[in-house]
Amino acid sequence: MIGEIRIAGPCAAESRSQMIETAQGLKNIGIEIVRGCWWKPRTVPGWEGVGKKAAPWASEITNMGMTIATEVLLPEHVIKVINGIEETGGDPSKVLMWLGSRNQNHMVQRAIARAVKNHAPDNVQLLIKNQPWPDAKNPDKSHWLGIVKHLEKAGFPKDRMILGFRGFALGDMIANPRGLRNIPDIPEWEIVELMKKWTGLPMLIDPSHIGGTVENVIGITLEASKTGLFDGFLIEAHPNPAIAKTDAKQQLSIRQLESLLTLI
Repeated sequence: MIGEIRIAGPCAAESRSQMIETAQGLKNIGIEIVRGCWWKPRTVPGWEGVGKKAAPWASEITNMGMTIATEVLLPEHVIKVINGIEETGGDPSKVLMWLGSRNQNHMVQRAIARAVKNHAPDNVQLLIKNQPWPDAKNPDKSHWLGIVKHLEKAGFPKDRMILGFRGFALGDMIANPRGLRNIPDIPEWEIVELMKKWTGLPMLIDPSHIGGTVENVIGITLEASKTGLFDGFLIEAHPNPAIAKTDAKQQLSIRQLESLLTLI
């Protein structure tokens, strides 16, 4: 069973029609938090998102009573999200932001946490994804746990943090017969169990970045649901995955997501 913190939506916000159609579809199946990144970090140069242009689309979604979720890579992104939603008539309290796996500069992490604390309404949460490389099983050496401690040191309230697990990128270092994008853990899910024990924080599964394909995303979600470790999920879903600008192969359609919900 997977818990009730359920976040879904496109890898990236691309257009008003895409985001509003997504929000309406998700609301119809009982999901109230809509992801759609305003900025997209890339392995190689390419399309990097629409930025603050997404603000009026996000505002419309918050005015539907839903929460919007986006990755923020810099402290100024936090301010652009909050100000952009305020300026376009939305509700800046209906926002969730996250630190992505690429963002491993602790000084920047602390600056983002301070920006959320100082500029966002006091109910806005910060989701912390794990770093791309495998983590230590010792709390004194755990990088992921270190991020939590850095945010605490920056003064960010722990009760506004959520953890998100997207697996580890091991490349060709180990066998990968299922063709996963990232590896759940060695052994699977151990670091998830340890992080919950060490922090007491809610833990979400990000099966999209572990799976890498729709088939694998569904399989990983079903596996995660059997562990009893996850308080929710962060899944990529798009009204028309075939035309998605980023990560098209791992985005579920709204109908596929609705079917998956019946199984978890």
